[in-house]
Amino acid sequence: MLSTKNKWAPKYYWGAVIVTPILIVSVLFILMNIAPFGVNNLLVSDLSTQYLQFFTELRRQLLHLSFSSYSFLISIGDSLVPIYAYYLLSPLNLIIVFFSNAHLPIAIDLIIWAKIILCNITMSTFLAKKYQRYDFMTICGGLAYGLCGFVAMYFYDLMWLDALIWLPVMIYGLEKLFYQNRVWLYVFGLVMIIVTNYYMGYIICGFSVMYFVYLLKKNQPVHLKFWQAIHQQRRKVGRFIWYSVISGMLTAIVLVPTALSMLSTGKKNILPRNFAFKGTFGPSFTVNLGVGGNDFAGRLVHNPSLFTGSLFIIAAIAYFFSNQISKRDKQASGLLLGVILFGMWLLPLNTIWHMMQRPAGFPFRMVFLFSFVLIMVAYEGYIKGVFKDQRLIIYSAVGLGTAIFIGYVWATIFGQKLLPYQFKISQLSVNNFVFLLVVGLIGITAFEMIQISAHAPGSKVIMVLILAFEMCLNFLIATRNAPFINQHDLERSYQHASQLIGKVEQREQNKNRFYRMVVIDQPFREVFNRPNMPYSGYNDALIFHNRGVSSYSSTLNSNTHHVLASLGFSSRNIRRIDMLGGSVITNHLFGIRYYYLIGKHQNRLIVRKNAAQLGFMVNDRMQHLKFKRGQVFDNLNRFVQAEAGDSGHYLEQPQVTSYQQKTFRDFYQYKMKIQATTSGPHYLYIPRVRLHGVKIIVNGAVLSSLYSGLGTEMIPLGYLQKHQVATITLQSVKQLRKPTEDVAGINIAKFERVVQLTDQHQFKLDDVNRLNEHGGHFRGVVHVGKRNRTLLLSIPYDQGWQVRVDGKRHPIKKVASGLIGTQLTPGKHRLAFNYHIRGLLAGVFLSSCGLVLMLGSIILRMKRHNL
Repeated sequence: MLSTKNKWAPKYYWGAVIVTPILIVSVLFILMNIAPFGVNNLLVSDLSTQYLQFFTELRRQLLHLSFSSYSFLISIGDSLVPIYAYYLLSPLNLIIVFFSNAHLPIAIDLIIWAKIILCNITMSTFLAKKYQRYDFMTICGGLAYGLCGFVAMYFYDLMWLDALIWLPVMIYGLEKLFYQNRVWLYVFGLVMIIVTNYYMGYIICGFSVMYFVYLLKKNQPVHLKFWQAIHQQRRKVGRFIWYSVISGMLTAIVLVPTALSMLSTGKKNILPRNFAFKGTFGPSFTVNLGVGGNDFAGRLVHNPSLFTGSLFIIAAIAYFFSNQISKRDKQASGLLLGVILFGMWLLPLNTIWHMMQRPAGFPFRMVFLFSFVLIMVAYEGYIKGVFKDQRLIIYSAVGLGTAIFIGYVWATIFGQKLLPYQFKISQLSVNNFVFLLVVGLIGITAFEMIQISAHAPGSKVIMVLILAFEMCLNFLIATRNAPFINQHDLERSYQHASQLIGKVEQREQNKNRFYRMVVIDQPFREVFNRPNMPYSGYNDALIFHNRGVSSYSSTLNSNTHHVLASLGFSSRNIRRIDMLGGSVITNHLFGIRYYYLIGKHQNRLIVRKNAAQLGFMVNDRMQHLKFKRGQVFDNLNRFVQAEAGDSGHYLEQPQVTSYQQKTFRDFYQYKMKIQATTSGPHYLYIPRVRLHGVKIIVNGAVLSSLYSGLGTEMIPLGYLQKHQVATITLQSVKQLRKPTEDVAGINIAKFERVVQLTDQHQFKLDDVNRLNEHGGHFRGVVHVGKRNRTLLLSIPYDQGWQVRVDGKRHPIKKVASGLIGTQLTPGKHRLAFNYHIRGLLAGVFLSSCGLVLMLGSIILRMKRHNL
């Protein structure tokens, strides 16, 4: 065992701390065949739908040193502030500037690779510094932490990994604050956690309070009650609160604008059902105390990913039964671990811990805290001689195996009971063959722990290898069947699509005309598509630099979601809006001039003639228009009425001449014939249902499977002349509501007359080409007539927008149930729109106050030290 008394030992130790995780994580990536060590990349789950796209935009801004606060490449426009704060503030993201857009997936792989290694290093360093011991066990602690169950299951959300890197730093700083009155490492660590990801910062701030209570309990004198001990340590309590407040104030420049921006999302709503008094997992959770408890298929719904290696779980169990550990230490450690586990289990506490929201997938985002404490407790038991009690190690191993066995039995029994109902719960999906591996690894680990206590030659090296094998095996099982993407296929498809879309952009640059474009790139989608995992390309506008309508982000503006979903666009939840579901009316409203269908062998560019500019004048009735949920046809009709200022019927329901409904063994069939009552495009909309598994046939032709997605959207049935008959057949694996009332046609002649009137009063931008790079500032002119005096802009309402009309400040209005508008007087006007980051000045002020308080604290501490 290495000792601090040997001046050479730390030197070799630090080399091992750095080299060991580099080698093991590199071997893991080689086994997974991940670039740059293989041909695949990690673009699965959120990495393929969010991070690749956001990193592409970040790279462009870094290279051009041009940081816009607003982007028209995110759906119909959205603030970039919450995206920066939630996804992009890790210093390691700077790696992306050294890679081209086509090679960004490799940069993402390397960022994840580096973060996992840094998690290893900071944890090993924490254990070595806290306990002043430099040996193999701290290296094992780093491996168990850096490759723990949380990392294996959640690395797809790579911005969370920064919290794991800085957590050991912050906790070591908290230890120094408590024991040595040295505070600045704590402040630095907490600030870095909050700045790199405020969401994890919120979770860890709660944990810091728990850990401070743990320190108080651990150091509680035997003769004092806990509250008396707190009073005795009141100076330390005050110091902890004071420097925690300073840390929070220093990060206000990020937190305040982000908090105000997040109030514009659907996540501001607090749902009572998320606070129901019930548990979030059952006895099957003990499966996750062994290797391979979770896999990729259950990434959205699973038990807590508790696995941290058999070595540390056995050692932690032994810790609580060992005579070498004081009763007070057991109480403190048991309290800390118990509070974390109970906080995950009880739904109200779980919801509070997740920022008052129930996670939509990845349900236990604080489980790494349990792993951290478990490793720390196990290591403390190791240095106090717990391994020397061989009988206790054997009993602890048997106890662990028994607990895991109970979890497997519970999952297997209840999983089998659900099979007749064809209902599958990820928490009950277990592989009993894996249990044999678990038992074997527990047995080998316990044997080697005994060998270590007996000082057997090479036992420490063998233990490191066993632990590394376990952690890598768990990682491989956790990513089993993950549809990793071939990097070469992605590069080839990206280059092809980028060239095609770029040509359209170049053609439009000289026309100075605002437009949006919907791109359905089949070859690019097929690179990502896997069975039951369709790729929707939500954020691809950021990759190809074209303005679209779709978006997928935890920061999506709620007005964007409300307006687009109310007008027929597909939506799976409050974080997603798809490009499918448009109509001639929404093409006009949102300026969707182009539909680009890129296929394997041929491409089709469709130009829509009625697409409007970014804004146009409408009747003042638009200020009072409110869309109703699920009533898409009515919403579209009332929108055109508000635009024109009349009460005309622009959508008409066709006559249903026949209807049949049949039930087959594997599906339901709905067949109807309709006779058009107007000439124009016709659409089908089935509210409050996901169309996944629905086959749509119109006049014998099967519509594209794109319309059978995970949401529900307006489905085009084609252009019908008045009195023309069409046959519509729906085949669905689940029962649908009667579709006869969900069909309507647009009276195209009447609608185009309305469009012609608004064409004369378009808002004409000065320089459309700058909009993609500088979305927060644009100018233009508009001619206002005597009748329509409300300017409607096809961007979501956001309180950050300000407008000057002819150089004077003018009020912004919320119009069309969630878009931006302003009321003008007749005549020609020049308008200048500017997006201001709400809360930025307040954040700067609070951060400045925090800096002043920090400097004042430094001066005061220096004076006290000199005295």
